[in-house]
Amino acid sequence: MPRITLPRWITIIAVLGGLAIGCFAASVVVRDPSSDGAWVAVVLGLSIVVWGVAFAYLDDGPDTDEPDTTAVDSVPRVHRDRVHRLLRTALTVTVFTAIYAITRWHQVPVGWALGGAVIATGLPVLNRALDRRIARDELGEGAAD
Repeated sequence: MPRITLPRWITIIAVLGGLAIGCFAASVVVRDPSSDGAWVAVVLGLSIVVWGVAFAYLDDGPDTDEPDTTAVDSVPRVHRDRVHRLLRTALTVTVFTAIYAITRWHQVPVGWALGGAVIATGLPVLNRALDRRIARDELGEGAAD
């Protein structure tokens, strides 16, 4: 019997946790369909499941353009950049929905909850965009010299 490695444990916990959050949120949605926090918690659970599944596809092998079809369990390895992009997106959605759902659970008005979630997720995204812009500008200046 193969041992369950740490990445697989993380995947199992993320998927089961996301499903649990989604099920609890869905039960609240059934009781009160007007609960915006519960609807957002359903998306939160789904984003945690997506993150967990994407985490399972992380690859420690060489970074090449061609996918390695000789992966363990005969599952073809996915390109690293796609997996990292999916992980980043799922994590951003998870943080946004978690902040919104938690603040709404504490009876914070919708505008404030939405504003806090936008700021918390928007600042790291803005920072990455500015870093890419600065790197492009520096690369352009280096080519002009």
